[in-house]
Amino acid sequence: MVTCQFGQVIRRIRRVAIKDGAGLTDGQLLDQFLCRGDEAAFAALVRRHGPLVWGVCRRLLNNHHDAEDAFQATWLVLARKAASVKPPGLVGNWLYGVAYRTALKARSKIGRCRTRERQMSSLPEPQALKQHSWVDLEPLLDQELAALPEKYRSAILLCDLEDRSRKDAARQLKIPEGTLSSRLTTAADPRDPSLRSSIPGRDR
Repeated sequence: MVTCQFGQVIRRIRRVAIKDGAGLTDGQLLDQFLCRGDEAAFAALVRRHGPLVWGVCRRLLNNHHDAEDAFQATWLVLARKAASVKPPGLVGNWLYGVAYRTALKARSKIGRCRTRERQMSSLPEPQALKQHSWVDLEPLLDQELAALPEKYRSAILLCDLEDRSRKDAARQLKIPEGTLSSRLTTAADPRDPSLRSSIPGRDR
């Protein structure tokens, strides 16, 4: 039922002339969706943060179909709980948290199913192990990223995962570029004591 409903939402969005949201902040687009049910504003958020959400789902779920389900589920959560995004200007950070938890739950469920259905199979060839080694390590990146405090995670999401310029990222975070650079440097040093676990959107 939920998947069907969300599919209808996606189809409606695709029929709307999707705007790129140029000149509008995430907070403004979110406000338009909340106050007026503006599907074009929601579609602009999907277009803007879709690559980020898809990247998380793909890295944690190696199966394309499973990743697609988690991707859609993440946007369904935003459609239902848009008012809970705090602060409204950091939609990407909120979406990352939802996508991360959604993909983890899906992976856990899939793992349980595979355990019940597992049958003896031949060992993979050495070459196959080599090809999949990076795929196995990718989820660790999200695990480490999700554990960062919000101010450091937001900086990395904007600059490294969404490929924003430091000037643009600093403007969105409302901090000086120097402060942004400092946060990026700190986030890259796992020995820094200020880096404590803080998964975004845990209570949402």
